[in-house]
Amino acid sequence: MSATSVQPTIRWNGKSIAVTEGDSLAAALWRAGVTTFARSRKLHRPLAWTGAHAVGALAAVNGLPNTRLDQTPARAGTVVSMQNCWPGPGFDLLRLMQILPERLLYGGFEHGHLMPSSGLSYRLAERMMAYLAGVADTAPTGWEGAAIPGRDITVDHLIIGGGPEGIRAANAVAAAGLSVALVTRGRTPARFARNAGQEIPVLDPRVDLHKETEAFGGYRDGDLVLAAPVNGTGAAVVFRPGQITLATGRRSMPPVVRGNHLPGVFDAHAGLNLAAEHGVRLGRRVAVIGTGDEVALAARLRDLGHEVVHTGPAAGLDRIEGRARVRAIRVAGRRILCDTLVHAGPWRADPNLGFQLAAEGHYQLLDAALPVRVTRIGAATLAPEPIHIPAQPDKSALICPCMDVTLGELLSHIDAGEHDPEILKRLTSCGMGTCQGWPCWDSMLAVLAARTGTRPEDHARPSHRPPRRAITIAQAAGLAGLVEPDK
Repeated sequence: MSATSVQPTIRWNGKSIAVTEGDSLAAALWRAGVTTFARSRKLHRPLAWTGAHAVGALAAVNGLPNTRLDQTPARAGTVVSMQNCWPGPGFDLLRLMQILPERLLYGGFEHGHLMPSSGLSYRLAERMMAYLAGVADTAPTGWEGAAIPGRDITVDHLIIGGGPEGIRAANAVAAAGLSVALVTRGRTPARFARNAGQEIPVLDPRVDLHKETEAFGGYRDGDLVLAAPVNGTGAAVVFRPGQITLATGRRSMPPVVRGNHLPGVFDAHAGLNLAAEHGVRLGRRVAVIGTGDEVALAARLRDLGHEVVHTGPAAGLDRIEGRARVRAIRVAGRRILCDTLVHAGPWRADPNLGFQLAAEGHYQLLDAALPVRVTRIGAATLAPEPIHIPAQPDKSALICPCMDVTLGELLSHIDAGEHDPEILKRLTSCGMGTCQGWPCWDSMLAVLAARTGTRPEDHARPSHRPPRRAITIAQAAGLAGLVEPDK
């Protein structure tokens, strides 16, 4: 940078934040020492980008609410504001909700016995409840919008997932002389493997690569697969594939302990994305837990300049301490000072797309065998690793940060005799937020199984329904003419 150049900046809650070229908004904020990006829906707990739950990375960007900070480039002049705070981000009085007993807000804000029955007091209480139940202001009125014409692509083979296995599968299809498209959420294929320091196969140039794109819906047994850019701009895509390969890999499940929502808790993907891809220090003292990959992950973080103060099994973690950020962890009764916790396991594959492509039913969809045209490969085929539930679990542990559902709320219904995951979902709203049930439902099933002496696989999953991720109205309008059934 020359002596006369000026480093670009963004605005965060009215303050200027310098940004580095190539940063996402989340990376720019964390680099600047901003660790709380959002507040939870009911009790206004501090949240940040963890990788496991999208809600911590949502904010208003240039007036557009619920924008993913980890998927939006940090461009000079961008205005970013925290949501779900009153009267403003600098002084959020609603944080006082944390002094209320958690049980008071089980099931949401809609408690009829707490509401006045009629008159002005009822109208005022209803308005207050509506405000508290929301997390963001609506977008400014007067915006002129237009449908973004969707793209329609017919392809012999669609590969969903751009890791090493997805690249190898796409290369094999291209070598056989067939048309093939590869969809990946990353800015480059195999982002996680690259950040972990692994060697990456070279992608055949004949492969139609769709970067920073997420497949959000599978319809008609795979006749249609819909995808959209992860940053919310550009055209959505209708794929009409002959064959579909799910190479979606696995993600690490958050620990079911107190403090698992705190800023400073990362899954392995998000932690390595910040540290390796953006060159951002996760913290001063880092603890790493996992189910076998923690040693390699700790070594990689040390190579990237981090001080790792603890490496151990995920099942040994008792709790995470802190108020606005991680301050320490408890492991087998021992207190370890740290400001960052990275978890690498238990690992599980996201079942969402496979469920959409295979499920049967109407009122409640039930999982079924994948259509003949759909196959899984790589880590997506591995058995799910068990999620550890402590023998004496802390009821304040968050199961679903999107909807502020705690372990205690789930247990209150399970102990009352409700053991149907679909009903538990509807009673608590668990998994009905931005994350769309992943990884919340895996944790919910683990809690249910531990409490009832059963296995998680003994219980039918709640219904995964498209869209898997948010798409804009403009993108949806552009797809309408492409996906309507033939008349």
